[in-house]
Amino acid sequence: LAKSATIPAGAPGGPKQGYHTVEEDIRKEALSLFFPPEAEPRVAPTTGGVNNVVERVFVKGKDGKEDQYILRIYNNGGMSEKVVFEHAILAQLAPQPLSIQVPRTLPSKNGRPHELLSNGAECCVFYVIPGELAKTTSPKEVGRATGELNSAMGKLKLDMEAPIAPYFELFKVHHAISEELFYQEMAKPELDVAREPIDYLVEQTKILTGKIQEFLKLGLPQQWIHGDLHYDNVLVVGDRVSGLLDFEFCSYDWRAMELAVALSKYVGEDDPMPPTLDFLEGYAMHGQLTDLEAECIPDLINLRIASNAVYFTGRAVGKEDSIEALTSRAAQYAKRVRWVNANREKLVGAIKDKMAAIAKSKAMA
Repeated sequence: LAKSATIPAGAPGGPKQGYHTVEEDIRKEALSLFFPPEAEPRVAPTTGGVNNVVERVFVKGKDGKEDQYILRIYNNGGMSEKVVFEHAILAQLAPQPLSIQVPRTLPSKNGRPHELLSNGAECCVFYVIPGELAKTTSPKEVGRATGELNSAMGKLKLDMEAPIAPYFELFKVHHAISEELFYQEMAKPELDVAREPIDYLVEQTKILTGKIQEFLKLGLPQQWIHGDLHYDNVLVVGDRVSGLLDFEFCSYDWRAMELAVALSKYVGEDDPMPPTLDFLEGYAMHGQLTDLEAECIPDLINLRIASNAVYFTGRAVGKEDSIEALTSRAAQYAKRVRWVNANREKLVGAIKDKMAAIAKSKAMA
């Protein structure tokens, strides 16, 4: 699990918000649980870690060369059950014959995939997956990998209740938020720096809560999903996907949400339709989607965006982040929702066409 670029602390190119660090004694404690003193572990910040502390670790290898790993210290309000569930998902995915890598943990000295620190936070160490963040490159290949994972996730059999609520339970996305509290927070003067997009997102969120009830009556297919699989959680080597990251938000949800989450990033680009179409072509190679699911995708994209707004509000209420994590994103979120609303028919038509074309090709093969 790795995002290759590293940045010095406080560098101008680093994220303005969402980058987290940790006290040195806690970092040393975490490293001591996985590496012997003679490994002399040292760390460097990465550009990853919107929610958690994510740092690159360099240790002395047996051959005299430095080995690299990724240290994650969770910043999730001390909810260990989320970490336990994430690693249970990864353990079931590990033996599946995927063309892409998923995160693999270095066992601790005690043989566990993650450990509890003295401050109540969980930590783990991942092996590095080679590659760079996909961003907007290779959308067809990213779509192919997303469809492949979605089909693989549909095969998982977990005798556990997901600690992450499905997207259709919108106001359970974070433990510190509720529907009433969300709207109260949205009215506070601290959000006036982004008042117009915030008010638009509030309006659209209220519309979505009504549509969720309609969709629940449709019986849309449900399965385990990654839940946060967008191009910032995809690694590529050249034009090929090498790995998929951050399984922290897996849940049992509408199958179509996986596609909606992925598209929610592309719809924010300056010219969203070309990469969206390329992504859909790749997704259709392995992913499954009915016409009914396709017709819901525009609203499910907007549901993902609304969920982000509720989530970052919850993190601010829970003192895990500042409200700037939302206000700095609000204009971009509103832009995405407006584009989706203006291009609903084109989106649905394109999804149906891509899925039908692949189905026809497979039938003729």
